Amino acid sequence: MPENHRQCPGTWFSLVSLLVFMALPAQAHLPEYFGRKYVLVAAEPSHTAIACKGDRQAMRAEASRLQEELENAVLNSGAYNPGLADPMGELGKLYSALCNHPASLDAYRKALQIVRVNDGLMTPAQIPYLKALADSYQAIGDFESAQQSLRSVFRIHDMGQGELSEAALTDSLAYFARARAIFIDPRSRGEMNLFFEAFKDNEHMLEAQLEREDLNYAARESLALSHLRNLYLLLGTDFVLMSGISGDATSPAVDFMQRSQMLTYGKGRKLLEDLLESAVSQPDAIRAMLYFRLGNWQQWNAKWGQACDSYAMAWELSAGEDGVALREQMSLPAELPEDPELWRSLLDPEIAVKAVIAADFRVSARGDISRVDATVEEDGSSGLAARVGRWLRDSHSRPAIIDGACVEGELTRRRYRLLD
Repeated sequence: MPENHRQCPGTWFSLVSLLVFMALPAQAHLPEYFGRKYVLVAAEPSHTAIACKGDRQAMRAEASRLQEELENAVLNSGAYNPGLADPMGELGKLYSALCNHPASLDAYRKALQIVRVNDGLMTPAQIPYLKALADSYQAIGDFESAQQSLRSVFRIHDMGQGELSEAALTDSLAYFARARAIFIDPRSRGEMNLFFEAFKDNEHMLEAQLEREDLNYAARESLALSHLRNLYLLLGTDFVLMSGISGDATSPAVDFMQRSQMLTYGKGRKLLEDLLESAVSQPDAIRAMLYFRLGNWQQWNAKWGQACDSYAMAWELSAGEDGVALREQMSLPAELPEDPELWRSLLDPEIAVKAVIAADFRVSARGDISRVDATVEEDGSSGLAARVGRWLRDSHSRPAIIDGACVEGELTRRRYRLLD
């Protein structure tokens, strides 16, 4: 071989190592623990579990009375009399309040069938029953049916492809949020296919709406931020590990998610930069929050210098009265992702916890956590506190922002739920 074509073994090894590294999915967030295995006890739960309290005897009596009336009405006017849908739905509510979810599901299904027979398979009149079905399905641990019920609502709204009404936007966002909550819920199996389906639905809806001329800024921001939350979950999931748990290892969804991780940072950044461009005529407070979100996305992806530049813009734009709350928030460090909508569902009191951990720690100007002092509240193993302490040191955090600059700061008495 000619001299100028010879390569030393070290050069070939370096080249091969680089190619292998480039072929691997992004590893900086795999797996992500904050917002998955432990959550900050600072935000209220997005919903409370059905209490099953109250005068249960009276509710049972009312359910029996209504059940008898419906049976008589079926004999007199037939099973598909349109006037039976509402009372059948009321019966479902009573059973749900009694935590008799199998009975509530039966009643809601019957109400749904009556509406579909009379008004058609795609009638919006069925939406309340589909939402009620989703809640009852989830209450018995049937997460797949719960998500599919809300996807049926999404389908009624033309999969978000047409003119966007307020109801269509609200229901679509609720479906996407429920899908994320199901994906991270420790009681579910974290099926990739379910999350993948909702992920693509959100993405396709956003793309379709961006092509329309009648999309207002508020709707665009809501849809974009919903998909940004999807990207947080995508980049923070070890799909190799989770696919083994859920049994989805050979699923096309798993393959797509793993391949997509290499591109996720750029997609999230473009999503926020496009939002900033479309928000040029919006108030400074809105633009300040977008720069803040961009900084958090950059910081979470280890782009410290870029993040501090974005935080500086957020600080500058939040100079007015409307920006006081944001400046106060920025003045203290925070765990990332700093978006309670991503993990608020994990504060549901029905989700079991191993312990509540209190922690004090310091966050450097670059967002590195050190000097962690973690203790267990009430009864619990000190080993659990040590585990959360290790996770904190390996987590992503935002530094404090003072006068537009990234600076060191401290957080004290942070309380976390360690999920079982």
